[in-house]
Amino acid sequence: MEQNKDRLSIDAARLYYESDMSQQKIADELGISRPSVSRLLQYAKEQGYVQISIIDPTELGLSLASELRQLYHLKTVKIANAPLDHAREIRKALGQKAAEYLHEIVKDHDIIGVGWGSALYEMAQDLQAKPVKDVQVVQLKGGSSYSKVNTYAHEIVTLMANAFATTGTFLPLPVMFDNTEVKRLVEQDKYVKHILDTGKKANIAIVTVGPASDESILFHLGYYIGERDRELLSQKAAGDLCSHFYDDEGHIVDKELDDRTVGIRLDELAQKETRILVAGGKEKLRAIHAALKAGYMNTLITDQYTALALKRMNTISA
Repeated sequence: MEQNKDRLSIDAARLYYESDMSQQKIADELGISRPSVSRLLQYAKEQGYVQISIIDPTELGLSLASELRQLYHLKTVKIANAPLDHAREIRKALGQKAAEYLHEIVKDHDIIGVGWGSALYEMAQDLQAKPVKDVQVVQLKGGSSYSKVNTYAHEIVTLMANAFATTGTFLPLPVMFDNTEVKRLVEQDKYVKHILDTGKKANIAIVTVGPASDESILFHLGYYIGERDRELLSQKAAGDLCSHFYDDEGHIVDKELDDRTVGIRLDELAQKETRILVAGGKEKLRAIHAALKAGYMNTLITDQYTALALKRMNTISA
């Protein structure tokens, strides 16, 4: 009799938990009453035939964030829960999480240096107003382009400045000149020098990374990047940070190309008190890993899929 009860309770549990049947449907299927089904399900749990575990994504995120902090020696890690491992959903989740974090940490007299890109644009759109005094928002690199591809450089600075009741400071230059002589000449202009100096003084930097493949937006903005440069980048670059291409150890890959790039240098970025990387997705994984390993950033905002992939990369290389 006890064996029959065990078998019946397991059958009822399978239909209820695995086949998603209602208790009444199970009762009809097994030829018993609905209260009997309820008692059988309770019996199955008491005997250990059914074990229910609750997966709290918040707890998993906290644990994963703690691991990444230790692996990369970071100050802060925030993990956004994207509903799908898809670029658009990841960008939206990153934007919301980054907006929450930036709103939380910004205080009176901060200077916020910002890059550009779609994830940062999502953040800027989600940023809530905060009544702070004497905050400055400045562009860390040139944002003008020769194509119709939108970098969102102007929109990001404008939205952030509005949120913090200030006026944004734009760097109205391309991020890359055709030659170093023109770049150096432009940087000597008093107005341009003031903007670049303000970016260097920023105590908060919030940026993203790009891949070194054809998916990089830098290859589609109309800047001159010759065949030799492209070949070198494809062979050695892990990604770009503030439009500076670096390898897996964080070293600049193409000095000639780098000398033509307008904006904050990576060694200057690494000196910031708070330097936030907002990035996620398979195509950016190598770039994120290399930038964090090199110590350029001390705060990471990413999604759960990228966070798990970063953890695996460190496990494999250990």
